[in-house]
Amino acid sequence: MTEPQAWALIGVFATATFGVITLVSTLFVRVIRSEIGGLRGEMAGQIGDLRGEVSGQIGDLRGEVAGQIGDLRAEVSGQIGDLRAEVSGQIGGLHGEMGGLRGEVVGLRGEVVGLRGEMIARFETVDRRFEAVDKRFDYLDRDVQALTKHVFGSQD
Repeated sequence: MTEPQAWALIGVFATATFGVITLVSTLFVRVIRSEIGGLRGEMAGQIGDLRGEVSGQIGDLRGEVAGQIGDLRAEVSGQIGDLRAEVSGQIGGLHGEMGGLRGEVVGLRGEVVGLRGEMIARFETVDRRFEAVDKRFDYLDRDVQALTKHVFGSQD
């Protein structure tokens, strides 16, 4: 084999090697791209599934929390209603007691007015008796002076 033939053979061999390397690398890139595409699709599907699952769980949690809040609201409303009824009953009882006490106070006021009238009448009687005693003392004083003049004589 001559030198030009050797160089031609080296050229063919190099071209074939570069062609095989190009072909293998192109196929390798295509395989990698398809695998990455498949992985992308699979990940997108799993993320979609996960998103749906999380959304469902959040929806369930929302529903559960809303139900519990509704139950709590109903319970608190019921307790407030019971408390309102109890307070209203106690206020009604106090109102009744106050009405009874007012009646007693009115009755006591009537008794006090009656006692006042009675006391005024008694004081007037006592005043009349004092006036009668005072008149008797005046008469007694006049009589004692007359007796003194009669017994001792007039010394004026």
